[in-house]
Order: sequence, then structure tokens, then C-alpha cells
Amino acid sequence: MSLRATALKSTALSLAAAFSLAAFSAPTAEALPPRDMGTANPTTIGARCTNPGDRGQTIKIVRTYFDGSAGTWTISNYNDTPLPVTRSIKETKTKTWNVSAGVSFPLLQLIQFTFSTSYTDSQSYEVGELVGPYNVAPGKSAVMRAGWVVSDFEGQNTVCGANHTWQANGGNFTATLPKERHVEISTRDNEQWGA
Repeated sequence: MSLRATALKSTALSLAAAFSLAAFSAPTAEALPPRDMGTANPTTIGARCTNPGDRGQTIKIVRTYFDGSAGTWTISNYNDTPLPVTRSIKETKTKTWNVSAGVSFPLLQLIQFTFSTSYTDSQSYEVGELVGPYNVAPGKSAVMRAGWVVSDFEGQNTVCGANHTWQANGGNFTATLPKERHVEISTRDNEQWGA
């Protein structure tokens, strides 16, 4: 083998080793880019922020409760076997969101980013829609209530301060949104009517 061929082979092996080492030491996965929250930017007061002057919002759930306004039915089972019960919605019932005045950003998007995408601005029960079936045990009366799980929220605008932390920036707001449709059933012993 000539001297030139040996030098080329040696150079090729050195380059191959260098590429292998570079490939082996390169990171195998990169961090995901931060989510673009647009104008709905969930923040936490006191947390670090990057660019002084950036704006966002902080929000919390004040309470979550059941609103049973879609329909109520009482059913008694005087049989010896479970009674499957289905009820039909007689008139359309809708739960819509309620937001305080002066909100200048997509509040629903903020709530979905922060808590759950199941929060919506409107949910309905339609005429003729069936609720159930649910079994009522022998000797029991059941009260069925159809409605929604609802949450009340409160929050305020925030700004990234000169010290690179999120700070309150006034602009308090409130909202009430339905999270999901829900049926509540409570049971009790049947009343014994006198003969």
C-alpha cells in the first residue's frame, strides 16, 4: 500500500471515529417548546417570568357544585325486584357561562389550559333526551335530578415585573362555567301509606 493510500485511510478512520463520537455524545431528545398560550396566558403570582412587561392572568376555582335544574323526578319501587327507571326531558334546558364585564382575553381558553378542556360555554339537555336507566332497589324511593357540575372562578390580570416575577396587575374578574352534565340520585325507604 502506498504512503498516500495509508494516509488517506488513516484520515478516513479518524473522521469516522470523530463522527461516531459526535453522534454518540449528541443529546437523544430535546425539550418540547413552550406552549403558545396567546393572549390567554396562565401565570402564578410570584413565579419567575422572562420578559418584564409581559401580561397574563391568574385564576382559581372558588367552588364546584351540582346544579340540578334540568329536571327532577321521584320514583318509588314497591316491587320485589329492582326497577330500571328512565325519564325523558320535557323541555330543553341549557346551562351557559356567566362572565364578569371587562374581560379582554379568551377566558374559556385560559380555564381550559389551566384546569380542564371539559369546561364549555354552553351545555344542554334536549327535549326527548332520555336520562337513565337507573335501578331503584326494592322498597326504595329515588329522587333523580339532572343537571350540571358547575365551577365558579375568580382571577386577575398579571404582569411580568422588573424583578422577573409575575405580579398582580388589577383587573379582577369572575366566571361560572359548566364542566359536565351530571345526574344525581338519592334514595330513601318507601313511605308506608295507611290503609
